[in-house]
Amino acid sequence: MRGCLMSSPEQIIKEFGFYSAPVHGMSMYPLLKNHRDSVYIEPPEHLKKYDVVLFRRKNGQLVLHRIVSIEKSCFLVCGDNEFFKETIQKEQIIGKMTEFCRNNKNGKTAGLKFKIYSHCWCSSFFIRKILLYIYTKFDRD
Repeated sequence: MRGCLMSSPEQIIKEFGFYSAPVHGMSMYPLLKNHRDSVYIEPPEHLKKYDVVLFRRKNGQLVLHRIVSIEKSCFLVCGDNEFFKETIQKEQIIGKMTEFCRNNKNGKTAGLKFKIYSHCWCSSFFIRKILLYIYTKFDRD
């Protein structure tokens, strides 16, 4: 019997309509924590500012970042724990995060709490370093 090949997120979404995976990396901290939280990704329909999208960089790397601006034919994205904004094309976007799981509790991106967090966090871009420093000092989990 041949070894089975792992399907890509693109293939999984195409076949099942969603993709779910644990978070690897710190770019979306403090919203998502490395090796603890997981995300639920659906097809990238009706993308708007503050949506969190899974995309593939030109080098093949999978990345989960937030849309901070939408321009004519491209999206400006940035991780919640990052300060560098990146321009991506719609074709690079694999899906949109619609839920996340932390400590066996699901959070939906359509909820008011998530929307308030997203707006406040993105509005504080210039003081984010200070906020992240304070948050990490008091984060015990």
